[in-house]
Amino acid sequence: MDMYTNLLSDIERLKNDKLKVFSKGILNTKLEVIGLYTKDFKSLVKKYEKIDINIIELDKFYELNYLYIYIGLKQCENLDEKIDFVEKNIAHIDTWAITDSSYQLFKFKNFDEAVPVITRFVNTNNEFLIRYGYLFLFNYVKNPQYFERITSFFKNSDFYYVIMVEAWVISYLFMFHFDKTLEYLKKVDLDLDIKIKSIQKAIDSYRVTKDQKDLLRKLRTELRSVAKK
Repeated sequence: MDMYTNLLSDIERLKNDKLKVFSKGILNTKLEVIGLYTKDFKSLVKKYEKIDINIIELDKFYELNYLYIYIGLKQCENLDEKIDFVEKNIAHIDTWAITDSSYQLFKFKNFDEAVPVITRFVNTNNEFLIRYGYLFLFNYVKNPQYFERITSFFKNSDFYYVIMVEAWVISYLFMFHFDKTLEYLKKVDLDLDIKIKSIQKAIDSYRVTKDQKDLLRKLRTELRSVAKK
């Protein structure tokens, strides 16, 4: 059998019908879902890392799109190729699961190299390119010297998965720079939805102290009160 036939055979062997039902709702993809565990994805990526991705049938199964994007990015030789690859194939990404599992395949020498790419992606009108851009910020949230530059990227959006990733990044800023992030969120002109989701994600984190969570709950109440006026 050829390599692609072997891949399809392996997917068929590894599929899990119960996981299929669960995953469909979580992934929120328009594609059919076969149902594979993360460990099985990893084993397939390793086994088929040299496959010609152009023979993979796209937009039929989520799993095939996942493997096409992930292996395709791994096959790219440098950052420019990865950017070009994602931009050309963004139509085949319709779920957060692909962006969130593959963004670490983009390797930046430093924050200065990442900034132009982040800027390029977040200023598009594609939900998942924008999400990639914000995901790249996770590599730099711990460093206090980048706080202002990171927060400068946040802006209102009509895309659900953009709102969610912005809130996620802000919640990490709470973990590492609580006071600065608290003051930032009080003053910044962002939609209430982003602020409330950021606060909730921070409250859910074990890295935020009880006293800090109390301050976040107080801020949440204040923000909601102001919004009602």
